[in-house]
Amino acid sequence: MYSGRYDHAIDNKGRVSIPVRFREELQKNGHDRLFITNNIVNSERCLEVFPPDDWWRLVAKVRQKPAFDRNVQLFQLFYVGGAHEVEVDRQGRVLIPPKLRQFAHLDKDVTFSATSDHFQLWDRVTLDRVMGEAEKCFADPNFLSSLGI
Repeated sequence: MYSGRYDHAIDNKGRVSIPVRFREELQKNGHDRLFITNNIVNSERCLEVFPPDDWWRLVAKVRQKPAFDRNVQLFQLFYVGGAHEVEVDRQGRVLIPPKLRQFAHLDKDVTFSATSDHFQLWDRVTLDRVMGEAEKCFADPNFLSSLGI
């Protein structure tokens, strides 16, 4: 399980170091590769990063859906088709493919943000904006009850 937010920088070759806490979790489970794909949260672009076990579990769920359903096709096109498998190097870095960096507007300053079984990679300024919106939701007393929490 992943938790926390960590600021990092992408180098001029497009590599970024995975946060130590995330790396420890990956190593504990024997993962030296990750799947990175497009995502949109609150109309803002980011990347989702999955360890292989969780990625394949998600893909298996998608494969159980009706293949000719328009929403399933769009999900597969955007999310599954947009995924890249990347290697974690000896220094704990991954190379973010150029198309994914461009999609999520990742230039230099980025933030890793946990989502329990995987994590996201955000442009730092974009995540700050999304976090401001999330904070407004938490200020609404009905927000948590609407989630059943």
